Amino acid sequence: MKKLEGSFIFLFLVLIAVGIAFEMLFRWELLVLFAIGICFLFISRKEGIPKKKARTRLFIAAVFILISVLLTATFKIGLVVAGIFAVYYYISRKRAPQLLMVKTKETAENNNPRNTFIRNQWFGNQRVLDVVYEWDDINIQTGIGDTIIDLGNTVLPTGDSVVLIRSFSGKIRLLVPFDLGICLEHSAIFGHLQYDKESTVVQNDTIKIYSDNYEKAPRKVKIITSVVLGDLEVIRL
Repeated sequence: MKKLEGSFIFLFLVLIAVGIAFEMLFRWELLVLFAIGICFLFISRKEGIPKKKARTRLFIAAVFILISVLLTATFKIGLVVAGIFAVYYYISRKRAPQLLMVKTKETAENNNPRNTFIRNQWFGNQRVLDVVYEWDDINIQTGIGDTIIDLGNTVLPTGDSVVLIRSFSGKIRLLVPFDLGICLEHSAIFGHLQYDKESTVVQNDTIKIYSDNYEKAPRKVKIITSVVLGDLEVIRL
């Protein structure tokens, strides 16, 4: 199922790219904008040009190319289809959730317990299990799906730890030990925030919450989440 979804997404992106290319061929104004952007792109890569001028020309090239793409009807249709697919996936995932473990590896050759590897996942649900060796800050981004991070049996070091999650659509659930001091900063276009049995509707807001024991707790975790469409649930164990 996961491979089928990946193939569908790849085919969808290819069709959008081909559609944009064909549309530009038949709309001279878009083709001119795109050509100007390509010209500035090549000019910015010439040898001997000062870095400041090269960056300026690269920026101009990016603007012209981006405008030519954004003005195509194919891109707008693709954006609408992608939005519909995201909403459909967001609704359907609640009916039959499937948890997939994120692969976390320990480097064996140099015996360094802090070298870990977490594979980001664009589609499908994932779960970060308890870290069985030395803690390292979590920094992940996801596309569509649920994310569960369990810190229940993790021995966090004294001081501040960070959990940073960026997601497009889906539910984020964090299991945090009760003795940890929590600083929560959640940003979402639309969704719900549930913290300490209280639920809040989030509509293009950024909410910052401190736990009651944050100042006195020897171990603290700063949770920063950014979601376009989805919910955040923080459960204190």
